[in-house]
Amino acid sequence: MNKEEILQQITWDSYGIGKITLFVPLFGQSLPFVFFAENADSPTITDKMVACVEDVLTLRPAAIQHVKELLWEECLFAFQVADYGVDILDGETALQAHLREFEVANAEDAYQKSEVEEIHISHENEVFKGQYAEIKINTASDNYISVIVKNGQIIDFDDDGTYVSWFEQDEQYAHKKRSKTLGD
Repeated sequence: MNKEEILQQITWDSYGIGKITLFVPLFGQSLPFVFFAENADSPTITDKMVACVEDVLTLRPAAIQHVKELLWEECLFAFQVADYGVDILDGETALQAHLREFEVANAEDAYQKSEVEEIHISHENEVFKGQYAEIKINTASDNYISVIVKNGQIIDFDDDGTYVSWFEQDEQYAHKKRSKTLGD
């Protein structure tokens, strides 16, 4: 999809936020793409933002396994650092109790119980060496996260509101922070 095709379909609000819905082959569904323009008074998209759209639309089918693994990692992390108030049965760890209660046993379950919401692309890409899109997902653990796409590759995930600039120097920035939190 080229810039002109996107601009013909995009709708802008008064805050410089544009939306268009496109079919994303990786997920087998149409999803909203949300663009954050630099100038709310005359919003537009840049060539780099268009490249980010293409990056998401052309993610290889094998990338879905990486998404599933990241969602599984998110569940394991969430259930180790937060208490969702589940009852722990005799012989269970808190993690096991949470996985049982949320009916998540593996990466496939984590994916099936998550919902891909939308794709975010910001004008801030212009200041980065890489080009970034955020796949926004409501996870099986009921957290809202960003799966980070950098230069056409899924690299990591982080909480909603992440700064993609963190991934410029270290594509595993958030993963390392999670590991540190868990004491790994």
